[in-house]
Amino acid sequence: MEEIDLSTSEDITLFTDEEQVAVKTINHEFSQESKLKGVVREFTIFNDIQCYQSVKRKHGGKHKFRVNLTHLNPKPKRDFILAEGWLITAAISTVLSFMLVYIGWFSSLQFNHQAVFIITALTISFSVIAFLITLLKTQDRIRLFSNCGCAPILELMNNKPDRESFAAFMELLSSHIIKAQHSADLSATERLVLELKELRRLKDESVITEAVYEQAKQKIFKNKAFKSESRD
Repeated sequence: MEEIDLSTSEDITLFTDEEQVAVKTINHEFSQESKLKGVVREFTIFNDIQCYQSVKRKHGGKHKFRVNLTHLNPKPKRDFILAEGWLITAAISTVLSFMLVYIGWFSSLQFNHQAVFIITALTISFSVIAFLITLLKTQDRIRLFSNCGCAPILELMNNKPDRESFAAFMELLSSHIIKAQHSADLSATERLVLELKELRRLKDESVITEAVYEQAKQKIFKNKAFKSESRD
């Protein structure tokens, strides 16, 4: 039998998976790394319907959890958040650097060339730092949400480690979600009840916040299938 380490010795978050799902078969493993941001994300699809995610941050410890794929929407959404402020700062600094280079080397006006050189070097250095911060703070991520509650559950770095392997894993993951939902053979109401239970567990493990859980719960309560079951 394959094993996945669910110990909490290095975790910074609570792992309360009381179901203790036994790992019978590991279907697929996938790993992503961003050296710039110091983040490693590892995914393991096991038993056809479960996904285990581990997130390791260089300066933020380790976070891991399990989710039943039955309760996920197979259509992922992309979030691209550009650090516009830092990008504009970097662009302005770059323009100033070119202007200072021109003043120092090509202008016929009399300047203290040593002072201009120092200011130019500092401006170029600041421009480079601003570009690096832009890359660090810009987010390009793919997220999968719960079916009815629309709570964000799984998060991946877009096109890492490369476009081809990422696309292949996303296709495989969506396929497993669809198969898991078909094999579960649940009524609409049963799906909602089990999704709510899954979200409550993930909230207890700090995978989703209390606010996200409450929003998702209200969406589930407002669902027609849930209301009709309540009336019955």
